[in-house]
Amino acid sequence: VVIPAYNEARLLGATLTGLPSWVDRAIVVDDGSVDGTAEVALRPWGVPVSLCRHRHNQGVGAAIVTGYRACMAEGVDIAVVMGADNQMHPNDLPGLVQPLVDGLADYVVGDRLAWPGGWRAFPTTRLFGVIGLGVATRAATGLCVRDAQCGYTAITRKALERLPLDSLYPRYGFPNDLLAKAAMVGL
Repeated sequence: VVIPAYNEARLLGATLTGLPSWVDRAIVVDDGSVDGTAEVALRPWGVPVSLCRHRHNQGVGAAIVTGYRACMAEGVDIAVVMGADNQMHPNDLPGLVQPLVDGLADYVVGDRLAWPGGWRAFPTTRLFGVIGLGVATRAATGLCVRDAQCGYTAITRKALERLPLDSLYPRYGFPNDLLAKAAMVGL
């Protein structure tokens, strides 16, 4: 599990504690935090934790790419991205990973709108933004993705090897850029 973290010392521990025992490793990428995030990551947790650090904040996309590179260096077959803010429920991990295990997908994006009550959890303007970006991303990429901005994702090593990781957008446009590049290489 790749966990990009920027000033998440307060919630990172809860995120790491919630990981199921079948997760082999968590890779926390401290993206230039100044609040002790790295120190929290280095405490003992239920799963082994590796820490990667950026000296300065580079953006969530850059942190995820750093985590992906660490996964590839460690020979990981499937990398899942979970936010450090404890908003992504570990019970959803099996459903996110299963299509990859079954060979049905190369990259899986969570769908916050599919969650019971998900529609009501968003402020109206943000809901329209999520829906609009989903429609635009589907039109631009041809990929069947409803919630293109969801950061809860899973990807295979083979897919990572095919993606141009060096050219992915480093900040909050990262999810859409990754989807566009995934479509370009036939994932």
